[in-house]
Amino acid sequence: MLFAITTAMCLVVLAVMASVIDSRSHTRETYRELTVLAEQLARSAESSGPEVRFDAQDVATWTSIDGTFAYVDPAGIVVASPSQRALPTSATMTDLMTRARHGDGAVRTRAPAVGSGRPVDWVVLAVPYSDTVVFAGASATAPPDHRRLDLLLVLTVAGLCALGTALGHLLSGLAVRPSIRSIEQHEQFLREAAHELRTPLAVMRLALDDGSPHLGSISTQVTRMSALVGRLLDRARIRSADPASFELEPVRLDQVIELAVEEFEDTEGGSDVRLDLDPSVVVGHAELLAQAVRNLVENALRHGTGPVVVALRGDVLTVTDRGSGIPVRRRRGVLEGGRTTAAGGTGTGLAIVSWVADVHGADLTLGDAEPHGLRVTLTFPGPSARRPRSAPR
Repeated sequence: MLFAITTAMCLVVLAVMASVIDSRSHTRETYRELTVLAEQLARSAESSGPEVRFDAQDVATWTSIDGTFAYVDPAGIVVASPSQRALPTSATMTDLMTRARHGDGAVRTRAPAVGSGRPVDWVVLAVPYSDTVVFAGASATAPPDHRRLDLLLVLTVAGLCALGTALGHLLSGLAVRPSIRSIEQHEQFLREAAHELRTPLAVMRLALDDGSPHLGSISTQVTRMSALVGRLLDRARIRSADPASFELEPVRLDQVIELAVEEFEDTEGGSDVRLDLDPSVVVGHAELLAQAVRNLVENALRHGTGPVVVALRGDVLTVTDRGSGIPVRRRRGVLEGGRTTAAGGTGTGLAIVSWVADVHGADLTLGDAEPHGLRVTLTFPGPSARRPRSAPR
């Protein structure tokens, strides 16, 4: 908004300056032309003492003049064209005559005409060797070209202000988008951390209420909590990292899967995980791949029922559970994050898997298992594939 306001103010100032400069230029040109006309009229008047005389040639010259002029002497108006009503008021004329006779050169001023009341630019010049003064005038109203210029400036400024506002809004949106994304990621991390830590804390509280024999259980829960905190920190770091910063190289995906699944051996449901792995090499980042496997297995154990089967055939990894699955209409939202199919879930596990898949150029699909459950499939491009240029964050 500040950018748009500043741009608009600058444009308005420039437009006003352009209009003023054009108006002053027009006024200077008008006075120059009126001065030439006044000098011509003064030279054409034949003076003999304080009075001037005119001949037929002078009258013929007057008819060709396009403008207002007059010869005025102390006795009154001698000649006025097109009429006396086109001249200034008597008081104004008297003042201008006095200034012209006692000054050095022409007198320039702006005064309204008696008849129309419209402003008129005047050049007043004394006829040499006489008491007669020449008035030459032209309308001070802006000509059509100047009015068109003003209209063009107004329309241009309005258009540029609208364009500046739109660009300012776009640029500000682009500028704050990373900050908004970072805030959303931190909020999501806090929601996930609160949910993950709630369960072990509840178990520890119950163990303390029952007495010291459950100190072993408390120790187990503390260990679990430490592991959860470590995983949450890993997730937060992964989600905020630049995809281009990860170096992808050939890795044994089957070995990465084995090490990741071993972490669940001492957890609830960990014994229900079955591995069916063929040796396979993919181009990837071992830590990111391990995080994706942990999320898939953890998601299957939390929302499904055993056994959870982790299978690897070539470049295709599948994780299958026997839960209720995910309705087709909700699968896209689950991959985007912030949505879950279970009460108390945070909906970030599969979203992180989707992010890891994008980094590796892999295809992630959610399908139905037989006879029921969810089958998550990750299809990697293979060790000879080129690394993807970028991945969404």
